[in-house]
Amino acid sequence: MSKLQQIQHSAQQVAEAIASVLGVEVTIVDDKLNRIAGTGRYDRAVGEKLDQASAFAQVLRSGRGFIIKEPGKHKACETCRLRDNCAELAEVCCPINARGSTVGIIALVAFSEAQRQTLLEQQRDLLDFITRMAELLASKISEQETLQQLQVTKQQLETVMNSVQEGILAVDRLGRVVNMNTAAAIMLDAKANEAVGSSVGTLLPGLSLEQVIQNGRSFANREFIRNANDRHLHFMVTAKPWFEGGKVRGSVVTLREMAEVRQFVSELSSQAHCYTLDMILGESPLLRAVKDTARKASRSSTTVLIQGESGTGKELFARAIHCAGERKNKPFIAVNCAAIPEALMESELFGYAEGAFTGAKRGGKPGKFELADGGTLFLDEIGDMSLSLQAKLLRVLQERKVERVGGIDSLPVDVRIISATHKDLDEMVANGEFRQDLYYRINVFPLYIPALRERKDDLPLLIQSFLFKHAAAMNKPIKTIDEQAYRLLLDYDWPGNVRELENVTEYLVNIEPTSLISVSAIPARIKQKASAAGARSSGDIIPLAELEKRTIVAAVNKFGPTVAGREQTVRALGISRATLYRKLKEYGLESQFEN
Repeated sequence: MSKLQQIQHSAQQVAEAIASVLGVEVTIVDDKLNRIAGTGRYDRAVGEKLDQASAFAQVLRSGRGFIIKEPGKHKACETCRLRDNCAELAEVCCPINARGSTVGIIALVAFSEAQRQTLLEQQRDLLDFITRMAELLASKISEQETLQQLQVTKQQLETVMNSVQEGILAVDRLGRVVNMNTAAAIMLDAKANEAVGSSVGTLLPGLSLEQVIQNGRSFANREFIRNANDRHLHFMVTAKPWFEGGKVRGSVVTLREMAEVRQFVSELSSQAHCYTLDMILGESPLLRAVKDTARKASRSSTTVLIQGESGTGKELFARAIHCAGERKNKPFIAVNCAAIPEALMESELFGYAEGAFTGAKRGGKPGKFELADGGTLFLDEIGDMSLSLQAKLLRVLQERKVERVGGIDSLPVDVRIISATHKDLDEMVANGEFRQDLYYRINVFPLYIPALRERKDDLPLLIQSFLFKHAAAMNKPIKTIDEQAYRLLLDYDWPGNVRELENVTEYLVNIEPTSLISVSAIPARIKQKASAAGARSSGDIIPLAELEKRTIVAAVNKFGPTVAGREQTVRALGISRATLYRKLKEYGLESQFEN
């Protein structure tokens, strides 16, 4: 389609207006010699194609207009096949130029003497006049092209807007929706054509855009939670001012589903901190038994309680259980109950609503339960949690719903709980320091991590692994360790467990100037305690702790690992059940006597 054909209606209107004013006939032809407009005799000829030898073809080729006083005798008529039988008595032709090229012709034609006199008497003025009309048509073409380009751009922008996952709304100064993309319509359960013109408050009740619209102050990633129209709305909202002519004309609001935000955070955290049980160093029978038990725990979403001394790797086991289970692609959120002040712990776990307290973040803040939704929440050092907070935690575990501090809405959560502690929770329950009902709730699947002194078979592997790790990190040529220094490390009891062993190994790599770890590099405390341990092992005197361990093993073997057998054991030894359980854990014997 030619450029003139795209404005055919406008071209016909121009032709008719000229004809009515001047009393002559008017025709307009495009650059393909198609007649697209005409009056009088030409009205019925619209749509026909002119001959390439016609005078109009000469105008197209030359790009110049001319006046034909006697058709058939003018130079432009020399090749025309109608030269000897032309019905036209006079003609004024003018090219239509748009953006440097000739796109058509506009011509005034006389078919009577009166019309001929009009053309000849005012030929120069008429040529100037239709030149102005040609410019008018050229501007119409330019306007049409601009409009088409705007429509293409509009379609491209709509395609882009409708392809993004975020919901986008444009709001004017009065708070009325002027546009919204497909994602926003789906998020808000609205029809875009019906939503346009309505108040943004009907779609997002309670969302304040006053500061954005009135003062041009944007905000980003503000949490929005509402229950409206039987729907739970939970978004991260960003709003920026919309400027026009240097003035704020409205706001552009972006919505992101909170579930998608959590999923994104989950994917990042999973990629960075995913552990497997095989990554936990150690091949001793005791540790292999613990790994086997942990694998069983990973096959379901059962609540797990991990107990063991500090530094034994309780969080590593928690992460490994999570990564081996069906929730591995969901968040793993860890909270250290001993590291967060009690006054902040409630809002840290359950979140808070906007305005819940002085200094509360605008829009509120989600708690760890919400962030872990669909995944695992690891409560480290749960034995340090206050009794009042234990009661609130128990309620969340029972109802599977979270209510933010200062909030009124209950948010459903699907979270697997893995807890850990180095404390004796049995004894704490007996002393009233830990809620018994919460203990039963979190201790569905117990897992005890043995201390390093209970699995010394793993020391050579751990020492070698940590030595190579830190030597490579510091780019030092350390490859081995002196035999006497090695014996000191093996004889030491490692009260700080694996964490202490790795820290000491890092220290040794740091301080040793040669490629061999020497005795002189070993810290004094390790030398003293390791030497004492070696001296004890070489004498005939058996430590009391070893005697106690042997006595307990003998009693359990005699009475059996059943509930009744354990009752007989505690009576025979003269201790409480809580003390028996604690001793079993202390000596790494619990897994051997599980029912």
